[in-house]
Amino acid sequence: MTIRILIVDDHPVVRRGIKSLLSNYAGFEVVGEAAAVDSARMMIEELIPDVILLDIRLAKESGLELLSHINLTASKVLILTSFDDDEHIRAALQGGAHGYILKSVSDELLCGAIRTVYQGGQVLSPQISEQMMHLATESDSPGLDETTFSDEELRLIRLLIAGTSNDQMAAELYMSVASVKRKLRHIFDKLKVQNRAQAAAVIVQRNLI
Repeated sequence: MTIRILIVDDHPVVRRGIKSLLSNYAGFEVVGEAAAVDSARMMIEELIPDVILLDIRLAKESGLELLSHINLTASKVLILTSFDDDEHIRAALQGGAHGYILKSVSDELLCGAIRTVYQGGQVLSPQISEQMMHLATESDSPGLDETTFSDEELRLIRLLIAGTSNDQMAAELYMSVASVKRKLRHIFDKLKVQNRAQAAAVIVQRNLI
């Protein structure tokens, strides 16, 4: 299975670099490139790529403007940017992005992140995961009362913030992967979100742990 990718970045050198990098790995096809919001919207509608690699800053525009125009069930959005501030991270994840990674990541991590979001998972750069965990644990604001989440759900939430996979959660909590997925879905319903990335953003924003 070949993953069809659209690169949205306003720097030609960056687009060429990503395209060249992906050409060294099997299973990827760059079907288009865009440097601005309008051209990206047209290409997304025309090409319906599997994964969109989206930068936050597109010249004088914000790549986040695209999120509201993308059918997030047809195309997965992986933010690939140099911006690591809390505001952009939260806006991207709450807007529906399936992952957020920095341009400084290794080639292998980028390829793995693309595969993960394509398969329906969510992914954060290690640095972003650590940053969100720090925000959650260092906050002075009170969390919700203990009746909102069970102790088991709170353990799952802490593991989610740390970027732990479903398999790792299952091993650590001595339960099946199916049980982990079911319990995470229950947490998502409580948070009124659709995926791990959105959940992580809401958890940090609301100081739930």
